[in-house]
Order: sequence, then C-alpha cells, then structure tokens
Amino acid sequence: MKGMDPVNPTYNAMNPPMPLTMPLQPQSYPAPPQTAIVPYMAEIPGVTPGLEYLTQIDQVVVNEKFSSGQRWGRNYEMVNNLGQRIFTGKQEVVCCGPLYNLHISDNNSKEVMQLLQPCQCTCSPNLEIHCPPGNIIGYSMWNWSAFVTSLSIQNATKQTVLVVVGPGFQTNLFGDVNFEVKSNDETQTVGMIRRESGHFTVQFPLDLDVNIKAVLIGSCFFLDQAIYQQRQRMRRRRRDHH
Repeated sequence: MKGMDPVNPTYNAMNPPMPLTMPLQPQSYPAPPQTAIVPYMAEIPGVTPGLEYLTQIDQVVVNEKFSSGQRWGRNYEMVNNLGQRIFTGKQEVVCCGPLYNLHISDNNSKEVMQLLQPCQCTCSPNLEIHCPPGNIIGYSMWNWSAFVTSLSIQNATKQTVLVVVGPGFQTNLFGDVNFEVKSNDETQTVGMIRRESGHFTVQFPLDLDVNIKAVLIGSCFFLDQAIYQQRQRMRRRRRDHH
C-alpha cells in the first residue's frame, strides 16, 4: 500500500533468516470516498420544514442513479452547483397504485417531499407536490398541445404562478432540450428546466417562494417521467412491428 515499504523475503542458504524483532504492522486501507452533502440548516420561521436550503440557491441538478439490481422504480440524486447532495429521490411502483409516486428525502433519510400523481377514474394528468407527505404545497398541471409541452405551476390554492413551455412530443425530446420557465402571462422568462447529457438542471429566481421552487423541481421529474414513458411506448411500437 502507498506509504508502506513491502516486506521482501530474503533467501540465503549460508545464513538462515534472522528472527523478526519488530511485529508486523496491520495494513491500512483508505476509507471509501464519501458523498459531499450540503450543511444542515435549522428551521426557518415561515419556511416549509425540509425546504430551508432552497432559500439559498437558484439552481438544482437532478441525476438519475442507476443500479444493476434495480428493476422497478427509479432513483435520483439532487445536488447544488458544487455537486453537494441536497436530496435523494426514490420512485415507488405498485400495481394498481398511483400513476407516479416519488419520495424525496434529505441527507438524514427523512422524507421531506412526495410527488404524487393519483390514479383517479379519469387518470388525472396532474402532479401533486406534498411537503411533508400529506400536505399539498402546489401542483404541476399539463396543458395538452400537439406542438408544445406546457405545464402550469400552481400554488396550494391552484392559482397559476408560472408556466413551463418547451417543444412538443412530436419533436425529438430525447436529446438535449430546454423548457423555459415563464411568468403567468408568458411575457417574461424567469428560469429554465434544461435536459442535457441525461440529467436535468432546474433554474429559478433566488427570491422565488421555496414552495414554488419545490413545485418546479417536481415538474422536472414530471417531464422526465413523460419523456421516459414516451420512449418506452416507442420501443414497444418498434418491437411489435418486428
């Protein structure tokens, strides 16, 4: 190992080996690298518990974490621009359960958010953002169009605060693509959801309400899931034609 001289045996028929006078030292191995995490933040009055760190940032990067043994559901990691982990996400897939159910936890493994798309009789194409689970802080609502992908970002009372606009599903959404975050009247661009090299970057104003920041992060997963399902449908279609 680095920092230690190897013990090389000597072979001398004329002179037998000398007895060891020093005990052998146990080998030391470097500790496995630890994931950098954001520092702990105490609760802030008026801020939804679990979202305190979002008050300090204007960007979150979402990476999917692949596992060789993973068959159902998908795992994610959310980091800041320094690569420090903020949250982890784990999708729960249950037969006859919600259409989409993602649990987001902090670095202490405490669940702080849940992204839920209930399977109602109409199979609502809308995402609920809970923080903590059971307390809805906002919604991400699909606005269907053949030519653009549009989401309404709503607060807890279903008032539209922002709009996310991007290319439609008739175009290629599987490469790098940008979705603009616009004001409610769509006259100003205030942020971006960008898909690049397989991960998402969510950008928003620093002073944006943390609940709406959380809804935008949830919308990123909503878009990712929609793109993923579209890719699966295309694969099945090609397979059925062969």
